[in-house]
Amino acid sequence: MTSQKNSEIRLVIVEDHHATRKGLEFELNTEPDLKVIGSAATHLDGFRLAETLQPNVVLLDLHLPDSSGPKSLVAQYCAIPNVAVLVFSGENRPAILQIVLDSGVQGYLTKSEPVPQVAAAIREIMAGNTPVISQELLQSPPGKFTPAEKHLLRLLARGMKYSEIAAQRVTSPETVRKQLDQLAVKLEIRSREELIAWAVDNGYGKLEI
Repeated sequence: MTSQKNSEIRLVIVEDHHATRKGLEFELNTEPDLKVIGSAATHLDGFRLAETLQPNVVLLDLHLPDSSGPKSLVAQYCAIPNVAVLVFSGENRPAILQIVLDSGVQGYLTKSEPVPQVAAAIREIMAGNTPVISQELLQSPPGKFTPAEKHLLRLLARGMKYSEIAAQRVTSPETVRKQLDQLAVKLEIRSREELIAWAVDNGYGKLEI
């Protein structure tokens, strides 16, 4: 009995939607190797639980009523020693995925994933197979942007002209034009207008820098 308890993966759930939080708690507790030791509806309550209880994994929603944004939210949880962070969110924009992965999470699942897949992802994280990412997100173009490409997309999404972007990046408008053309090819987008729309739709105009 003692060895079974010691082998349990201890979880804290931070999710503001009551039905989702309670459903996850109930379903994950039916798994023989998983144990939900705490749950919270706010960032501050969840963070206190994670610091105090020291779970193996925090299952974390990205949009909580008292958080200042995905980047700072995730960074705080990732800073807790020996605690893995698995994002479980309805947010599926590639830009948000990228900035959250860059912050150091061990996994990112969308809320379309069934609970058995969530349990499987938790086990993968504990086995060191990270990051674990929902298949639907891996199929969204592109898998990775360079820091320079992300910066270009942020400036473009804010409605800046080539000359204004060039001034920001200390380069020429022609260089900016070529770089954006390369991004359009990478995204299989045919025009500057479509590229701007893609950047805006995927959150690059609102991301924290």
